[in-house]
Amino acid sequence: MMKTIGILALATIGANARPAAEFAAACKAAAENHGCSAVCGFEAVKAGDDHICMPSGDPTPLSFANSKEDMAEYCSFVATKFGCCDTCGYKWDQAVGECVQEVTTPQPSVEKVSDAPIIGGQGKYRYQYMPELLQMPGASLVNCHGLVTDAENNIYLTYQNDGKDLNCLIKWKPDGTAGEFMTGGGNNLCSGTPHGLKVTTEGNTQYLYHANNNQKLTKTTLDGTIIWQDNGNFGQDPTLAYRPTWFATPPDTNYTYLCDGYGSNHVYAFDAATGKYLNKTWGGKSPKAGADAPHGTFSTNHGCTYDPRSTTPKNTIVVSDRANHRFEFFHYDPATYTMFDWYKTVDMTGPMGPGTLPCNIRMYPEQDGRSIVPDLAGPVAVMDNTNTVVSIVNVSVLLAAEQHKHPHDAIFLPNGDMVVATWAPGRISYWKLLPVDEDVAQE
Repeated sequence: MMKTIGILALATIGANARPAAEFAAACKAAAENHGCSAVCGFEAVKAGDDHICMPSGDPTPLSFANSKEDMAEYCSFVATKFGCCDTCGYKWDQAVGECVQEVTTPQPSVEKVSDAPIIGGQGKYRYQYMPELLQMPGASLVNCHGLVTDAENNIYLTYQNDGKDLNCLIKWKPDGTAGEFMTGGGNNLCSGTPHGLKVTTEGNTQYLYHANNNQKLTKTTLDGTIIWQDNGNFGQDPTLAYRPTWFATPPDTNYTYLCDGYGSNHVYAFDAATGKYLNKTWGGKSPKAGADAPHGTFSTNHGCTYDPRSTTPKNTIVVSDRANHRFEFFHYDPATYTMFDWYKTVDMTGPMGPGTLPCNIRMYPEQDGRSIVPDLAGPVAVMDNTNTVVSIVNVSVLLAAEQHKHPHDAIFLPNGDMVVATWAPGRISYWKLLPVDEDVAQE
């Protein structure tokens, strides 16, 4: 069954109610602009028989974008899509020679007809979308950014609000029900652009580490109560750009590591107890783009993750080098903060294609060492303990009508189910792991 993503789909936005009239106007402008994104200042220019999108017009930002930086990030993504209006479902079609609205045909791994369940994935790792779960009335999910589970398997989401909803942290029970706002941090936690979220156990207490794009770093209890917070420059080189994205929080050390993915592309070391910067940094902007860029340099070092798997050498942190389409593996020393040495790279362009944008990676030793990778380009990948992709759930295709377009974070739950948070616009989805067919189990 084929479907066209049109303007009406943009009004199907649930709890995150955006102005339908504004979206309709933006999509009307795109239609008149041969599918080019007028929002980001692209104009259709005749080139032979083609209409190509050139960045020659004046941007017309939507009101729900809370900052110039957010619009810049979105428009940089649009630029990678040939200037086509992604929000309105346009995609470059080489055969036609211009942006066309996407018409998608379900892949063999997708079982969807009419009112049938939405199912994606392959082999032993097939998942069914559960739309009734992870509901949160009153939440304004402008962008959904970070996910974690605590020791009791409760699910947490950090998100960017619209300025009217003053919250940014939600907790659900392990089964995705009974959502509640975690309000301990108030506006001090939620102002700006809440982004990366990590949970760690220190002694007998669990803490959350928050990276806010608006130059704010915070350690809180699970209800959001602030333990420490750094606002603005924390002592690093003030001439470098600074928009932090994610912390890595290894469990066996007194130190934590910050990825400045939207700023300097550096990794910074901090004292976990106090939030003090330890005047140690690594990385920097890659001199060239691509998976073969010099190791230890980055092009959007978006995520930082401690790797607890026995199949990975001890004391490893993995950096999601998003615009270089790869994961970079580093050794750290738990006894000191002076070591961050590259030793391995996993290139994601092979299994995921040249346009892959891996946002993050979460590893689960208790689930045979599998990991989950949200890809900003649209899919979510499941990898085995050798970092080989074994299943792909095409979230942006399966949930196109609901505008789950850009997976930004994803986690596995203890029962094997997965949760996906998406960006531009903000959505969250629960996916139930399906039983393995007998013939697949014998493979």
